[in-house]
Amino acid sequence: MSSDAVAGRSRSPAHKRAIELWMEGERQRAFDSLLELAADQAELLNDLGVMAAELGGRPEALSLLGAALAVDPDHAEARANRDRLDGEPAPWRTSASLGGPDPELPERAFPGMPAAPVMREHALRYAFTLDLVAGLRVLDLGCGTGYGSEMLTWTATSVEGFDLWRPDAGETPRWPGAPRLSFGHDLCTDALPDADAAVAFEVIEHLEDAPAALRRIWRSVSLVIASFPNPVFHGSHHNPYHVNDWDLETFERELTR
Repeated sequence: MSSDAVAGRSRSPAHKRAIELWMEGERQRAFDSLLELAADQAELLNDLGVMAAELGGRPEALSLLGAALAVDPDHAEARANRDRLDGEPAPWRTSASLGGPDPELPERAFPGMPAAPVMREHALRYAFTLDLVAGLRVLDLGCGTGYGSEMLTWTATSVEGFDLWRPDAGETPRWPGAPRLSFGHDLCTDALPDADAAVAFEVIEHLEDAPAALRRIWRSVSLVIASFPNPVFHGSHHNPYHVNDWDLETFERELTR
């Protein structure tokens, strides 16, 4: 903050005076003055918080409602809205279409999915990976709802997730670790950013041109950590969304060529 900043922005006289007090060393007076001005915006912040919640942005909603209470601790409506959000699951997690066209088929892993053992298997893959990607920039390919991308943020420097799925309105996943998730992304044709490592768990079997996708992935990273379902027990005869039934030898050859 500088005197130039004071002059270069459009501020009310009271706002400008508070900044000047700050620059003059009267910091507590400056803070109290700005806090008094900001209290008038508590209603605006509350309404923004409610809108953010309705749009599925629960973290943003909680931040906005917290800001409303920070400037006006007695704002009863903002307090009630924040308490309600604190006690409810994020709206996107309860979407009826989150599991895809057939939620009973353990295909897309999602919070509350009926096949708990499958969810455990999916989570274990990411848990295994945490020490391998520590401190790295990571791409999570076929990230689905982003539960694994969130896990990777616990050790990775950054995480970007990509998935072909296009979430319906209000069901776009949002996670506390804030991995960057991109939806409607086709691994067979769409470009990927440069990174250190890529994770591809249970996705290669879905790709119409998996060899091309793998070549594209290797152009972006120097490390790929991948898994592929056993075609005997989880092949296309069991899951209609699988288009490749590679055996282990084929998978290893295609992954490393």
